[in-house]
Amino acid sequence: MRSLLEIITHLDRIPSGDRFSPGPTIYARIPWSTQTYAVVLAGNDVPDGVMTESGYHYLLEVDLACEVIEVWRAWRGGIKPTPEEATLAIIYYAEHDAYLPAE
Repeated sequence: MRSLLEIITHLDRIPSGDRFSPGPTIYARIPWSTQTYAVVLAGNDVPDGVMTESGYHYLLEVDLACEVIEVWRAWRGGIKPTPEEATLAIIYYAEHDAYLPAE
């Protein structure tokens, strides 16, 4: 099993979806944290029960997670986030439907 931090650290290795089908999506166990167990499932390949029996819940699509990291970086003068900062920004977006404000 991989942690959410491990998955976010390697987002660039996950192939994007195409314009004809949904792209890969991140599912993670609640409560979300950097060490939460997470999985990435492709498009419509979500097995029945992934959000109930297994304890994994929808977090974000990979493309949207990448966008969250891009916005984090842009709002902070182009600084690349650490894997932990990127993961926390993605969790914030998933919980608030908004980008993590720059401090």
